Amino acid sequence: MSERFSDSGMLKIPTHVEEVEDIPENSEKISVKEAYCPNGHSLMDNEHTFNGMPGIKMAFIRPNEEKGVFSVSSKIGDLSKKTISGEIVEGEKVTLCCPECSAHFPVLAQCDKCKNGDMVLIYLSKELDVSDSASFCNLFGCPNTMLIKSDTIIRAIARDTL
Repeated sequence: MSERFSDSGMLKIPTHVEEVEDIPENSEKISVKEAYCPNGHSLMDNEHTFNGMPGIKMAFIRPNEEKGVFSVSSKIGDLSKKTISGEIVEGEKVTLCCPECSAHFPVLAQCDKCKNGDMVLIYLSKELDVSDSASFCNLFGCPNTMLIKSDTIIRAIARDTL
């Protein structure tokens, strides 16, 4: 079949991806300014910054029940993280939760990169709406451990199932 059609004969509709240049004027488009847990607590971390921007603080629970806290870059697509407490083990799937109330972050889907992790999400507004959220894999070391807008993940899942 033509490249315009899937193996099942469905028309493939291309997704337009807008590239945003990484300059100070575009920082709002490429970084998260607000982040919230499922109970509405702010996850923004002004104590641990990445290139002058606040991080996003999260707690984690390892499979052996050890707990810790880390901060990740608020820039979309940046893999930078800083361990605040506990031990991060590359390749280990963890439970991610709010450092203030311990609410677990909801799972959006299975990770499409590593297949062993789950794409969990944080909310980008106080409305706690899935359509305004960011997602990342809960397996340390997976390329999807960077923040990705959840609508991008949803489009990828829909595209793969058509």
